[in-house]
Amino acid sequence: MVRTTAAAVTSGGSQNFLGAWWVPFLVRMTPSPARESVVLKLLALSPHYFYGRDRRAEAERNRISRKGLVRDILIPYLHPTDLVLDYGCGPGYMAAAVAPFVRRVEAIDISKGVLACAHVLNGASNIDYETPQSAEARDEGVDLAYSFAVIQHLTDEALGRSLALLRRRVRRGGVLLIHFPVPNDKWRTEGEWKADQSITGRAKLRFGLNCFGRTEDQIVDLVVNAGFQRPHTIPLAALTVADPDIAGEWLLIASG
Repeated sequence: MVRTTAAAVTSGGSQNFLGAWWVPFLVRMTPSPARESVVLKLLALSPHYFYGRDRRAEAERNRISRKGLVRDILIPYLHPTDLVLDYGCGPGYMAAAVAPFVRRVEAIDISKGVLACAHVLNGASNIDYETPQSAEARDEGVDLAYSFAVIQHLTDEALGRSLALLRRRVRRGGVLLIHFPVPNDKWRTEGEWKADQSITGRAKLRFGLNCFGRTEDQIVDLVVNAGFQRPHTIPLAALTVADPDIAGEWLLIASG
């Protein structure tokens, strides 16, 4: 209950956790010696990032798991001259793991608060942390766009907008990688959540962290409708064991 209330207080609305105007202001105004500690406390208020009470251990868990995902999944797609787009970057752990292998990373998140946290925890000279609106204003094509632990939190409508942005930015011949969970006992579809008229179900859909499963056909259709080509899916278990949170889930690969 306390965490739910805290998430609501820091929210900018519509799944924009840590999006309240005062969150980046607080990060900027905190003296440098205390800034990392404050940032970790803020991230612990969001339902996205930390699960345990030891914030520094959770930060290290995120750092290690993202390095493992980059090693096991992304490395074959990364080249020193590449411009890469990280969609839904959160605190920037994966962007920081990708940055040494490419020319530049555009790391995108809807939450200005979490972007401020990313600057503190995972800043690098070749990472640009920005909102989708800033990314939309750019014209340069990217060689690779990836998104992990993100699209399950988006409605079909929001995902359609995100894919349209990604399609506009991914150059012809570029690559799109998207992690997604399929429907099961843990991951209900958006339609199933909307059909749940219980008080708990309606409250979670409106105020909590949305968690939607999608079938392979559903995600392929959404990606094709956005203009991507040759999509195919692979079980993540065939590629990595770096992050147990996504064990049993799937990866979609498509071309721009």
